[in-house]
Amino acid sequence: MTDTYLLPFLSELEIFFLELRAAIDCQLATTLAPKKGKPYPLGQCLEITVAVQQLLSTFDPVTLKSPQAKTGYSAYRAFRRAGGDMRQVWGDLRGEFFQNAFQLGSLYLDVSNDTVTPTKPKVELIPFADARFVAIRDFEHFSQIARKYWDVEVYPNHVLPELAPYMPLLCCYRDGQLMLGVATAYMVSLTQTNRLYPSEQVLAAPAMPVTIFQRAREALFGSKVWDLAENPERGRLLALQTCRRLRRKDVATQLRHVNQIVLTGTRVNQQLELATRGSVTRMKNQHTEGVSNLSSAEFIAVDGVQYALAALSEPARQQLQMLQMSEQRLQELQRDLAITQTARNAYLQALKELLPQP
Repeated sequence: MTDTYLLPFLSELEIFFLELRAAIDCQLATTLAPKKGKPYPLGQCLEITVAVQQLLSTFDPVTLKSPQAKTGYSAYRAFRRAGGDMRQVWGDLRGEFFQNAFQLGSLYLDVSNDTVTPTKPKVELIPFADARFVAIRDFEHFSQIARKYWDVEVYPNHVLPELAPYMPLLCCYRDGQLMLGVATAYMVSLTQTNRLYPSEQVLAAPAMPVTIFQRAREALFGSKVWDLAENPERGRLLALQTCRRLRRKDVATQLRHVNQIVLTGTRVNQQLELATRGSVTRMKNQHTEGVSNLSSAEFIAVDGVQYALAALSEPARQQLQMLQMSEQRLQELQRDLAITQTARNAYLQALKELLPQP
């Protein structure tokens, strides 16, 4: 089907997806919060991929500008109407970084090709076999890419024993931010379908460093949503016991709870981000308070102009606080939307595998 409907129109398809990307760029560039301080589109491959997928579901070809894009759209629609499949994929791209993309028939379609290197073309459309894109095999594979791509240290998650069987890793960025690795339906399903042995292998490693454990525990302390271990050794023991206890449950029953597990992990990561983001920088600033009256953290930038917080009036401070809360909420909603979409795709794929052969 790819040979019949898509290959004769590769250049037109690329132009079509470039126009889709242009249609969402204006909106996302102004609504998405920067990741790790990097401007859009850096680090926003999931958000861009999900936005393009949503736009395709309600797309009106009247909005297309060029004849080539219209031809590309016609080829895409003919392929889908004939039963051709397009599904979202996530994995290891060329052994260098994580990437969200699409498998369109036997083609690899990346509509966020510039989210690591902004000088690259926004869209890449090539035979899937040429993309060097592979699924993440296990948590060790994930850790290898995370260390290289995110520049993080990776530890076993001995802080949250009940969540550790599904998310057995804790990543620590250079600025001190902590994050569970990783709150996605793909990785949760990967360990569940393998009866949690991939997680148990990670969690059986020596107890995580006490300093990292204490920082994570302090960041998450007080919540009624999750239980925290008392110390790393105790957390290690409880996490392994939880893996073995859950293994006795029916895997299909567990898979129905993927979305809820991912949402819980996402909330944990939101709390970790709020409590630990820039914590190393903050600790350094505490030792230099006598050197300067204003640190770089005491400035804000609005429309490219920096303002000292100390110079703002009380009404301006209040508006700033409301703005920050609104931006934080927008980011949470965007993440929840992306997670739910990913979970929906996982459910659909699982259903297809269980359906009887036509």
